[in-house]
Amino acid sequence: MSSRQSVRHPSHNHPLRSHKCEAKDEIICSGCDLDLIGAAFKCTKSSSDCDYFLHKSCFSLPRETNHKSHQPHCLTLLYSPKSTYTCQACGEYGSSFTYNCSICQYDVHVGCVSMPETVKREDHAHPLTLLYSSPYTEPGLDFTCDVCKETVPDNLWAYYCMECDYGTHLHSCAEEEEEAKKGEKGEGSKSSANQELAAMLEAQREMENMQIEIHLAMQNALFAKKANKAALSYI
Repeated sequence: MSSRQSVRHPSHNHPLRSHKCEAKDEIICSGCDLDLIGAAFKCTKSSSDCDYFLHKSCFSLPRETNHKSHQPHCLTLLYSPKSTYTCQACGEYGSSFTYNCSICQYDVHVGCVSMPETVKREDHAHPLTLLYSSPYTEPGLDFTCDVCKETVPDNLWAYYCMECDYGTHLHSCAEEEEEAKKGEKGEGSKSSANQELAAMLEAQREMENMQIEIHLAMQNALFAKKANKAALSYI
């Protein structure tokens, strides 16, 4: 796509064009509120008039998703929530894109929705599985993150190894712990976590696009096979 070509997105009134963001630009995605590095779209207006950017992955988010965390209902992508919301996955506030269930007043950050079902940490021998609530069902028993040693509220998502009774917050605490040791302030920690989320979101979208391409290729091959079989029947 050349710089002169533009595209439209329902989240924004102005046309967007492709753009490549670098870390030094310190740009925040208007869709997920995370650091924006790499392939993106930006408003064709000048930055002084409209500072609107989107990850390529946020641009391509599906309008609806059936997520395991909320089985009763489908979640719908809202580009402009009526007010700030609390993410049911991580417990943090949000004001940009959200996957929402209007029936249950359930909201999840678009970045949290794309978190993988299993992750591997360097400081633990086994993969950790994504849970949508505390692994402990006994009343009065708190679940504590084994990295930062803080209590994880029962209703929030977490990563957990049942074999070792080892778990962490949804978003990695390793970078925050390292920054704290170096005496750096919270902004550096937030940036590291944001970069991790953005990378995971981009990887998830790329995987989904690859799966769609494979499915279409298989469908085309099937149609071609049927067409050839039909043509041979007339010979």
